[in-house]
Amino acid sequence: MTGTTRNPVRRRTRSIAVLAVASALALAGCGGNSDGGAGGAGAGGGDGGDGGNVVVDVNPTANGTVVVPERRFFNDSSPWNKRIDTVRVDPNSQHMIDYAQERVGVIEGPNGAQTRYRTLVDDGLYINTTRWTVPVVAGGRPTSLVCRQLVCGDGANTTTLNIPEDVDPDPRYDGWYTVFDTSASVAYDLWRARRESDNTISYNYMRKWDLNGPGYSPPWTEGARGSGLPLFAGLIRPGELESGEIQHALAISLPGPAAGVFVQPASSTDGTGRRTSIPEGARIRLKRDVVLPPPRDPVTGKLIKLSKQQQRLADAIVACLRTYGAIVVDRAAVPTLYAQRDVTDNLIRGNELQGLTIQDFEVLPLGQPFHYPPEEQELQALGSPSASPSSSPSSSPTSTPDQGAPE
Repeated sequence: MTGTTRNPVRRRTRSIAVLAVASALALAGCGGNSDGGAGGAGAGGGDGGDGGNVVVDVNPTANGTVVVPERRFFNDSSPWNKRIDTVRVDPNSQHMIDYAQERVGVIEGPNGAQTRYRTLVDDGLYINTTRWTVPVVAGGRPTSLVCRQLVCGDGANTTTLNIPEDVDPDPRYDGWYTVFDTSASVAYDLWRARRESDNTISYNYMRKWDLNGPGYSPPWTEGARGSGLPLFAGLIRPGELESGEIQHALAISLPGPAAGVFVQPASSTDGTGRRTSIPEGARIRLKRDVVLPPPRDPVTGKLIKLSKQQQRLADAIVACLRTYGAIVVDRAAVPTLYAQRDVTDNLIRGNELQGLTIQDFEVLPLGQPFHYPPEEQELQALGSPSASPSSSPSSSPTSTPDQGAPE
C-alpha cells in the first residue's frame, strides 16, 4: 500500500546520476515509432528517431561516461505502450468505479475481535513526487547488495550493482528503489531497501526486468509492488513533463482495488476492496467529456491557483490519461499517480489534478481474472507457479493482457 504525502529524503545534494538517468529515461519516452496505432504505438511520438545512442554522464566524479541507449521501456506490444483512446468501456465500469472508492479498514477490539469498516473516498487525484514514489538511479560506484531474508526474488545472483552514493532508498515508504544497469538492458526493482552504515544497500526483495520485454510477469509472480508490476513503469518523468508529451500508460493506485483477484498485466495483488471492485492490472481512462476543473484545497475547500507552468503540465497529464490511460498497480489512501522522485518536485506540486476524482474515469474491458492465491483449477490449467520470480528477467508471460477491443 502507498500513502500520499510529500517531503523527500536526500543525502547531501540531488544526485547528478539521478538527473542524468532522468534525462535518459525522458528521452526513452520520446523514442520509438509515432504511427499512433493501438497495437504498436511507441512510448514516444515526434519524428521517431533512429534509435541511436546518447552519451549520459551518470557520475561526474569518475572518468569517462556511460552510454545509455535512447529508448523507451519494453517492447511495442507491451500494455504500457499501447494507446487505448478508441477502446470500448467495460459494461460494469460504473459499478467497479463506485466500489474502488471504498477504503477498507479494520478495527481490532480489546478481546481480539476485528471489525471491518468501509469509508467512501471522494478526494481528488494526487501525484506523489517525493514520498511513496520511486527514485530511479544509474551509474555510480560498485555497491554491494545484501538481502535480509531467505526469499530474495531475483537477488540470488545479483550481489553488486553500480549505484550513486548520494541517492538513497527511503525505508519509511516501502524502500522502493530502481537501479538501471547501463551495461545491459535491464533494471532492478528493490523493495524495503535501505543504505546501511557500511554503504551497502540491503533489501527484502528484488525483481529484475528486461527492458526489451513486455513489462509484466506471468500470473502469481511476486514483485516489488503488490501487483507484481515494475516500480518504474508508468512513472511521470521530468523530460516528458517539460516536453508536454507523455506517451505511455501511467501507474495509478486506488483506495479499494479488488481483494483476491487480479488481471494481467498484474501478476499478483494486495487489494483489499470488494471482489467486484476494479482489480489490480485493470486499465482505466479519463472520460472524453471531462474538463479539468481547478483544484481545491482539501482542507479549506478554497480554489488553488495554478501557475502557467503547472497548468501546462497538468494538461499534458490529462492528455495522457485520455490517450494511454492508467494501469492500477497498488492501493493508496486516495487516487494517486506517481512522478519520479527527486527530479519532478521542482516542476509540479502534486495537487494539479485534485479537481479530478475517480468518478471522472471509466474502466476498459478486463482480461481473464486470476485468483490470489490461485485456485486449484488455475494451477492445473497453467502449471504450478514458482514461489518467487526466477533469476532471469521477465520476458515471456503466459498471455498478452486483453485491454479491450476498439469501439
